[in-house]
Amino acid sequence: MFKPISLALIFALFSCANKENRTVKDTSIIIDEVNSEDQKLFNLIREKDSLLFQIGFNQIDTSQVVELTSTDFEFYHDKHGITETRSAFVDNINGIRELPFKTWRTLVDGSMKIFPLYKDNSQVLYGAIQNGIHDFYQQIEGEDARKTNTAKFTHLWIIENGDWKLKRVISYDHQVPK
Repeated sequence: MFKPISLALIFALFSCANKENRTVKDTSIIIDEVNSEDQKLFNLIREKDSLLFQIGFNQIDTSQVVELTSTDFEFYHDKHGITETRSAFVDNINGIRELPFKTWRTLVDGSMKIFPLYKDNSQVLYGAIQNGIHDFYQQIEGEDARKTNTAKFTHLWIIENGDWKLKRVISYDHQVPK
């Protein structure tokens, strides 16, 4: 068995060797790939994303949000802090009803990537990481809609009791349009 320091040294030496001959393999799933299992996973996560945002967030259907999120859900936002529970997240979405404007989120076309997560030596799929970019809009009644910000996101989807659940969300790099 390797000692931690020995293992770190091996990794360091390996990463320095043959830098000019190394290539980095992109393990993300993009919609154009031909692997049917990867395509199924991409489509599944895209569908879950759509249900969460098109129905749960945009239409404020919190039953959909509860259905799609893990009981130990956490949300990390670079501007608003941490939402540590699913119930707090649902309360925040319910609070959208009280805003003096309509707000919604759209996924930026072509920005979504999926990274499958396996266990048991790559034999069992247990989850996926979803990365992408999304835009947020607001519209006051009688006025034109306006984009309020664009942000990057990372979602951790986990299979719990046979169902895909959103367990962790990181929303970051929020930029206000110029």
